[in-house]
Amino acid sequence: MNERIYNVVAELPESIRIQDQKAFFGSIHATLNHILWADKIWLSRFLKGGYSFDILTEDTVAGVEGQAANHRHEIESNFDRLEKERMKVDQDMVRWIGEGFSESDFVKNLEYQNTKGSLHSTPIFSVLTHLFNHQTHHRGQVTALLFQNGIDPGVTDLIYYLRLNSN
Repeated sequence: MNERIYNVVAELPESIRIQDQKAFFGSIHATLNHILWADKIWLSRFLKGGYSFDILTEDTVAGVEGQAANHRHEIESNFDRLEKERMKVDQDMVRWIGEGFSESDFVKNLEYQNTKGSLHSTPIFSVLTHLFNHQTHHRGQVTALLFQNGIDPGVTDLIYYLRLNSN
C-alpha cells in the first residue's frame, strides 16, 4: 500500500507535496516522513531487543538516531530519496517478518523504551499490529489530503489489496 500511495504522491508538484495543508503534520511530505520515522523507531526497538534475525540492520533504521521523541523529525527532505528509503524499509520489513519470525516468536514480548523513556514489555504480535495500524492511520491522512487537492488515490482498503494480490 505504501508503494501505491507513493506512486500517486510522486505525480504531484512539489509545491503541493510540501504545502502546509493544516493537517496534523502539515504537509503530505511531512506525514510520509512521520510514517517512516515511526517504522524506523519500532524497527530499532526490535533490533535492540534481539529480533533482527540478521535481516534488520543499523542501515535499516538509519536516520532516527537520537530522534526517538521527535515525532516531527524529517528523515529526508527530498521526495525521491524519501520514496527510495520507504521502499527499502518495506522490502526489509516483508523479508524480516516472512523469513525471520517463527509462530512462537509472535507471542513473545518485546522489551523497549517508549518515546518518553518508559520501559514496556508488549507481545510482539501487538507491537506489529500497532506498527501497521499506525501506517494505515497516517496513510488515511495522506489520502484525505490528496482528495482535498482533487486527486483520487484509488481504493486503499486492505481487503481490496489482499484480493488483488491473491490472484
